[in-house]
Amino acid sequence: MRLFSDADVDRLITRDLALKAAIDAYRLQAANEPQPSARVDLRGHTPRHGVLGLMTLDSDGLLSVKTNVHSHVGPNGTRRGASLLTLWNARQAEPLAMFSGTRFNQHRTAAGLAAGCDLLAPPEATTLTIFGTGAMAPETIRYMAAIRPIRTVLIVGRSQPRAAALVDAARSWPDLANATISYENDPAAAVAAADIVVTITSADEPVFPGAALRSGTTVVLAGANRPTAREADDCLIRRAEIYVDHLEGCLARAGDLCLPLGTGILHRDQIVGEIGALDGRPGRTHDIVVFKSIGIAVQDLLLASRLIERAGADDGLWFDPTGAAHALQETRS
Repeated sequence: MRLFSDADVDRLITRDLALKAAIDAYRLQAANEPQPSARVDLRGHTPRHGVLGLMTLDSDGLLSVKTNVHSHVGPNGTRRGASLLTLWNARQAEPLAMFSGTRFNQHRTAAGLAAGCDLLAPPEATTLTIFGTGAMAPETIRYMAAIRPIRTVLIVGRSQPRAAALVDAARSWPDLANATISYENDPAAAVAAADIVVTITSADEPVFPGAALRSGTTVVLAGANRPTAREADDCLIRRAEIYVDHLEGCLARAGDLCLPLGTGILHRDQIVGEIGALDGRPGRTHDIVVFKSIGIAVQDLLLASRLIERAGADDGLWFDPTGAAHALQETRS
């Protein structure tokens, strides 16, 4: 098997490759093609920590197993996280590769959000507002700039120093050289100016007033993936036509949908369906369009397998975890 570091992932990946893997994953999901998957959530205390395990198996016997682990450590409860993804040939019981998941997840998540947005946002969208300044925010901005001619980026975050640091970083990126990038401390003003709004926060309560959105805005909701948390308020939900990446998962785990469904604010017919069913057709038929994403495991499998296909013989570190190279060769023959 091969081991791929964050640096290896950055060297191998392209935005086009990641976007194509994401849209192909959405199409597989929407087509109901058999992709056995499993999700495991574990929680612990003292210190507070958690584990998310995601697995999926395709019809060719390719298996991805991803483990995300986080813990709140130190006197201030600082959050620390790490992730690993293993790709297997399940038919041969052979591990093919292991990826450090930090950069993999950032590319995978951002590409998924941008691929969904690409099916919904007007081609002339030029102003992006993003809520959230965490690890997923930088690549999310860059992938959005890869699908639309972004000329203005407004960054909104609870921590002004972190938001300022992200502004400074974004101003140095060549792919945003022609964009104006700034911090905005007024959520209403930030969304009123936007063609595309992306929320990728850990908030429990709505992060902006839905009434402030102008007609024609595309909203991508990517945080608050807990049944009791939400980033969107009732006003936004009332105005919106909604697409999702995984219908069953969103109805079970996404507070942005389950909470207003429970109160009657959201009607089931407002949820058009899964984004992959659009298959390149224009999706916008409504004043405000929302794409709610919780992520799907087949995104991991497709992106990892395509990175393996792209890798040369010298990429990554070769490693035999069992010392059974001869036995594996005999099995193949």
